[in-house]
Amino acid sequence: MERIVLHIDVNSAFLSWSAIKLLKEGFKKDIRNEISVVSGRESTRNGIIVASSIPAKKLGIRAPMNLRDARKINKDIIVVHPDYYFYMECSKKLFGFIRSLFEEVEQFSIDECFVEYTPSRRMYGDEVKFAYKLKNYIKKKYGFTVNIGIGNNKLLAKMASDFEKPDKVHTLYTNEIKEKMWPLDISDLFMAGKSSTARLRRMGINTIGELANYDKNKLYFYMKSMGKMLYEYANGIDDSKVEYENRERKGIGFSRTLEDDTEDKNLLFSYLNTFSSDISDYLKKKNKYCGVIVVTIRYKDFKTYNHQIKLKNNINDKESIFKYSKELFNKLWNLEPVRLIGLRVTDLSSNNDIQLSLFDENEKVLKDKELDKLMDSINDKLGKDTVYKASLIDKNK
Repeated sequence: MERIVLHIDVNSAFLSWSAIKLLKEGFKKDIRNEISVVSGRESTRNGIIVASSIPAKKLGIRAPMNLRDARKINKDIIVVHPDYYFYMECSKKLFGFIRSLFEEVEQFSIDECFVEYTPSRRMYGDEVKFAYKLKNYIKKKYGFTVNIGIGNNKLLAKMASDFEKPDKVHTLYTNEIKEKMWPLDISDLFMAGKSSTARLRRMGINTIGELANYDKNKLYFYMKSMGKMLYEYANGIDDSKVEYENRERKGIGFSRTLEDDTEDKNLLFSYLNTFSSDISDYLKKKNKYCGVIVVTIRYKDFKTYNHQIKLKNNINDKESIFKYSKELFNKLWNLEPVRLIGLRVTDLSSNNDIQLSLFDENEKVLKDKELDKLMDSINDKLGKDTVYKASLIDKNK
């Protein structure tokens, strides 16, 4: 059976949810139909627009414009400050409902998710017809609209949902890539941030189709792993799974909102290193091991993204947690300034059984565990980080 993935994305989520809140409080206007924005306060560094209405966008007012510049375009613009607690409630209600329909749901950010539709096709039927029913039901039940993208993998579904908005259903099947995706500007490709886009333009690449047909060896040489990923995405290649998490699983995690948005990878890795240490300490005290590691990144426009890995062997040592967190970060980061960095582990258990498919490697794992126990004993007596593995010295670079 051909794989089918849905991507469900709330249209102008922060503005839509703010509009619903204001209407409930008795505000006379629906700000979605007015020249309006959601923005931080001008008195702080956060006077940046994070969402704008369609009328505002038509005037060129859009995220992440500074509010002062927006007022130069229209002095009577309606400004609403974000209410993230209310946004979280709206998000929980929506995705709770979606999880009641599907088993395999991956919440990708506060306002979007992926659904593995393939196993549900026998129950719900044709994916396009069902997507229209779902979209209309969400609008009627919750009072806001969504776009639903349909594709043969997560990438294509995500790209499809970004086509014409709002309140639309779009398809981007593998056989539609050349027609629907290749003519788009290179900046429309998922994960092609400003830095990557500027670099590609200097190489003479302006459309997704031009990237898809570019010499991949040259691209890999100039842009390393980012070039490889963007080349594959331009050709519609993505074999990633919908990374759903059983609701009964519990975990532990830490995050840090930065004082200033940063592109300093070493600084971001230093936070991951600290989080890894704190998580490891907690797991060892509880005699627990984790089976899933999740890294979270929030950008300056407040869009938040997660990437996770299901481990073959449960772990609780700092070195391994840090190693996987860096790998996840490298896959997730689009080189844009980061506002928040987070690390979480889930699927906790008291089981640390090792798969026996690779004996030599697992023998090393067992030895490492014995070493970890010895180090933990010394650090408990003499103080944290009295001794540590030499391999960790340069791990945050």
